[in-house]
Amino acid sequence: MELGGKSPAIIERGFSLARAARSIVFGKLANAGQTCIAPDYALVQESEIAAFIEAYKQECNKAYPKGASDESYSAIISQRHYQRLKSLIEDASTKGARIIEMGAPHVQRDRTLTPTLILGATSEMTVMQEEIFGPVLPVIGYQRIEDAIAYVNARPRPLALYIFSDHPSVIKLVLARTTSGNVTVNDTLLHYAVDDLPFGGVGPSGMGTYHGEEGFRSLSHVKGVFTQARWNFAGLMRAPFGRMTDLALGYLLR
Repeated sequence: MELGGKSPAIIERGFSLARAARSIVFGKLANAGQTCIAPDYALVQESEIAAFIEAYKQECNKAYPKGASDESYSAIISQRHYQRLKSLIEDASTKGARIIEMGAPHVQRDRTLTPTLILGATSEMTVMQEEIFGPVLPVIGYQRIEDAIAYVNARPRPLALYIFSDHPSVIKLVLARTTSGNVTVNDTLLHYAVDDLPFGGVGPSGMGTYHGEEGFRSLSHVKGVFTQARWNFAGLMRAPFGRMTDLALGYLLR
């Protein structure tokens, strides 16, 4: 059972922001963010937030030159969901967040929402309480990688987690100290495309796995069958109990 959730993307300080932004734009804007494993928010080292915003803007422009008007850019599935996403942005803005729209000027298409960054998002804002499922990305600052890990661990277990780092020790640290469904290192979404890699959530993000052997086991029933041998000692454990029962129990409890 896959239940979604808020999947974080952690960018270590010093990692190529262009590369990270390119991957997050892919993951966040594929189907306009309407995938269960889309990166829900980005954790960026505080000193690199401004540079990340610029990198994200450039990658949005490369992927969708006409912005939300681009024919390759997806619409939101329904008017109801479109209004919900607009409400998330308005709620964050009302509570003090900075809203940054990306890409070219939007020529109106039905139910299309401009790629949007939210800066200064707090836990009091609805956008940080619900899975977004749309092209809206809160950017959260952190000081040390341990702070980013603590931020993730203070929230429900995510269905997916993304870590961008060139340092195996940092990758190992994040993998060891966080609990999530699946992880993609230095990209987004692609763990789902590996047929023999178990896919599934943990805790609030789901239970069980599928794909490959694990999927066969999860979606199959193992029928246990016991056949009693003609000669056996099971009768010694049945009433009426006598000396042989005492001997058998003594043997089992020795």
